[in-house]
Amino acid sequence: MKSSGSGGKGKRIRRKCLIVDGYNILGRISETTLGDLKNLEEMRGRLIDMLAEYQSFAGETVILVFDAHQTSGPERDIVRSGVRVIFTSYQETADDRIERLVYELRDTTPEITVATSDYAEQQVIFGGGALRISAAGLLERLRDSKKRIRRTVAEQGEQSGSRISDRIGQDIAKILEKWRRQ
Repeated sequence: MKSSGSGGKGKRIRRKCLIVDGYNILGRISETTLGDLKNLEEMRGRLIDMLAEYQSFAGETVILVFDAHQTSGPERDIVRSGVRVIFTSYQETADDRIERLVYELRDTTPEITVATSDYAEQQVIFGGGALRISAAGLLERLRDSKKRIRRTVAEQGEQSGSRISDRIGQDIAKILEKWRRQ
């Protein structure tokens, strides 16, 4: 899903959008500086997986922004596991890109939340009309979501019965029984 600039026809209204400052959250998860992280690619992948699960359950659009301003390449905008992932372009910080996203989306998305613990970024996003959640707050939200998913799956499992014969039709059960007796 590509975002469009402000104005124009055919914009899709999204109810809620969560924009995540990727390295800010990874720093909180690892409780270290990013330079100390051993396998950054693996950490990014785990964060994407966590956000994909949250997005599926919560029904929010999730955009994850990683700071790539010190690399010499163009912006990369990909979708992985349903999550839009942006690696900023050369000389653009994640803060800059997140600020732009807030302004691009605010006309089509009634509720935008930015996940960051960066104080300077918080001030800018408030000016753009977005809400803010700290890195710790986002991680708590992700944990709560995971607990609710487990509870829902467990409840559905109890309701559907634990025997396979409770979950398949009689015609299939008869075929399976016939095979078993052969």
